[in-house]
Amino acid sequence: MRKMWVLFVSGVLLLTTAVFAGCGSEDASTGDKGSGDKTLVVYNCNPDDWTAPIVKEFQEQTGIEVQLVSGGSGELMARVRAEKDNPLGDVMWGGSGDSYVALSPYLQPYKSTEDAAIKPEFRVEGNAFYNITMDPYVIAYNTDLVSEAEAPKGWKDLLDPKWRGKISVADPAKSSSTYAVLLTMMDRLGGDPAIIAQLVENLDGKIASGSAAQIKALSDGEYALTATFEEAVMKYIAHGSHMKIVYPAEGTAISTGGIGIIKGAKHLENAQKFIDFAMSKGVHERFTNYQRRSTRGDIGAPSGLPAVTEIVYEPFDTKRAVDYKETFLQLWREAAMK
Repeated sequence: MRKMWVLFVSGVLLLTTAVFAGCGSEDASTGDKGSGDKTLVVYNCNPDDWTAPIVKEFQEQTGIEVQLVSGGSGELMARVRAEKDNPLGDVMWGGSGDSYVALSPYLQPYKSTEDAAIKPEFRVEGNAFYNITMDPYVIAYNTDLVSEAEAPKGWKDLLDPKWRGKISVADPAKSSSTYAVLLTMMDRLGGDPAIIAQLVENLDGKIASGSAAQIKALSDGEYALTATFEEAVMKYIAHGSHMKIVYPAEGTAISTGGIGIIKGAKHLENAQKFIDFAMSKGVHERFTNYQRRSTRGDIGAPSGLPAVTEIVYEPFDTKRAVDYKETFLQLWREAAMK
């Protein structure tokens, strides 16, 4: 998921009572300072442009002091596992749904007061975690290099030799989001593993350093096409980049961003309050301001984007993604070495 997409957030004060600490800084356990049940530690791997206002409002409404420990999803989830006997965090926030499936043994199930409002296809059996945002996988093209008439219509166009060397894609072994997109491409084209080698050949040896780099390269005009998340492209478009989105004709998948309570959380009641708040309608209504889609059934799409009902899609199959990853990556490596 989607989260898809990993930023390291520098320390910033929301309020005089709010502390933002990067990974490797003071341990979360030292942030309590006698505040007792008015403390909450959140491991956060989301950008602060939309999470900081949510945290600020939660603090103001509840009086609970929130400490955000920020870092990449892989880093923070590894920390959750390492701390299983003595959890220093209460909530894990951010990272793709498939990552949460693997993390479920380390999460505390909780049925939120907002559970019924979530679209049925995005509910999690057993409530081990919640899908808070959703993000379709799309194709994007640079409008300075590609006309609307010649723009791709679907996944199969990425295999067309006319785009050889003009497609910006990261190494799926290094980018979980790119892996999810390319697995979706393969599945929507019939599931033939040979598609992996065909795509690698069409990349002509050009691999981006990461998922963020591949979108920047498209925006800068270094490449004509990319395959990525909708939200990542919309951010660039909102800042003036000359790009357009294509929802593949063959259909696509929708990834999710997750949030969940860490098993053994020292501030369990506060963690439950935070989940209820983060999943509430009032909070999700503001997601559209940040080009993010809500998983709630009563919230529409961000301005300028089609409703999810207008997109041919299936929820991303997280279990398949976890089970098939090593096979996919082995086929990718073999094709890249030829």
